[in-house]
Amino acid sequence: MVGTPVDVIPYIRGIQLVLIGYNGYTKGSRIENDKIIREEIARATSRVRSHMENIFDMQFREGNIGLARAAKRCMEECDYLSEDVNKAASGMEHAFLSGQHSPSNKDLKKLIKHDHEVIEMITKAVNIANSSEHSMGTEDGNSKQLVMQTTQMITSCRGFFGARMNILSGLKSKKKRK
Repeated sequence: MVGTPVDVIPYIRGIQLVLIGYNGYTKGSRIENDKIIREEIARATSRVRSHMENIFDMQFREGNIGLARAAKRCMEECDYLSEDVNKAASGMEHAFLSGQHSPSNKDLKKLIKHDHEVIEMITKAVNIANSSEHSMGTEDGNSKQLVMQTTQMITSCRGFFGARMNILSGLKSKKKRK
């Protein structure tokens, strides 16, 4: 990519606020940027899981089995997302990352925008998980609702991350259309 399309600069800047070193898949740094994105998603997922572990332990000890089970379900979703991220294809399998065929600016824009949205989703999940753990010390009684919202956000993030593979495979299939 010679230049960055102007309309994706806000997305790149948004990701750069979270990830130092991200530069929007410029030529020569595509594999590294893909790795940075996936590492951040895995790191944030482990933060959500840590919050849920704390809730699970606390509620199990107190005998609140319903909330402990909800936290356990969220932990399982976190494990599934982590597994999806760790096993996601990257590197030489995709023409986008291998250097064999350069993607268009439209393709890069789509991927950058998608990465930004995934990072925003997982950040929201971390915030909700933090709020759910914090609510354990208050009497407002919405802890279970927050845990369930966290689970829903992680599930959505998992599906949205899976859509990223469709974007990458679309880049790969363009090579076949020649």
